[in-house]
Amino acid sequence: MEWQGTRVLVVDDEPKYRRLIVTNLKLAGYETEEAEDASSALAAVTGSEPDVILLDLRLPGVDGIRLCQRIREWSWVPIIMVTALDAEPTLVAGLDAGADDYIAKPFSPDELMARIRAVLRRHRQSLPTEQLACGGVLMDASSRTVLAAGRETRLTPTEWRLLAEFVRHCGKVLTHEHLLTRVWGPAYRSDHEYLRVYVRRLRQAIEVDPRQPMRLLTHAGVGYILKPIP
Repeated sequence: MEWQGTRVLVVDDEPKYRRLIVTNLKLAGYETEEAEDASSALAAVTGSEPDVILLDLRLPGVDGIRLCQRIREWSWVPIIMVTALDAEPTLVAGLDAGADDYIAKPFSPDELMARIRAVLRRHRQSLPTEQLACGGVLMDASSRTVLAAGRETRLTPTEWRLLAEFVRHCGKVLTHEHLLTRVWGPAYRSDHEYLRVYVRRLRQAIEVDPRQPMRLLTHAGVGYILKPIP
């Protein structure tokens, strides 16, 4: 199996549900580790360096959103947010915190495995190896940061992939479908909410005033363009 031996950290405070996920992961050939709260999850991330994290939104004490934010301060490990809540604000909050994907309970084992395979492929493709620039936007591969608007911002893996797509097509309008396919994969072509969330996050990183963008502009009904301005 392509992903056999991949280590998945399952963070969930419900033992029965955690065991169910772990059983399915092991049957699919994954290695697993479990954590029931934020402190044990952080210890596992720093100690065993998992390849993927399945992170439940509702945890005792520090919740999944804040835990995801903490992990994203220093790690690029792919994170899939798992929750029983399927409302749009929850989706936005998870993506804003730095999660790479989102899956709502209940879900099938096949759907979960497909999501894990997808984030692993995207993660492999997103590891920065080159310096990229478009006008006043400079992407630094060594630090995984972007320099723009007089400040340096560290990017999450998904932010890096999306911005790199814009920079490589500097000054060209990219459709929603192109961006979703290139950054998330063909199965996400209609998931425009992912794109809206991450365009907003990129504007916070590269615009002087994110509320009045001058670089990353919307073409209504079509897509977005990154303009090469100083």
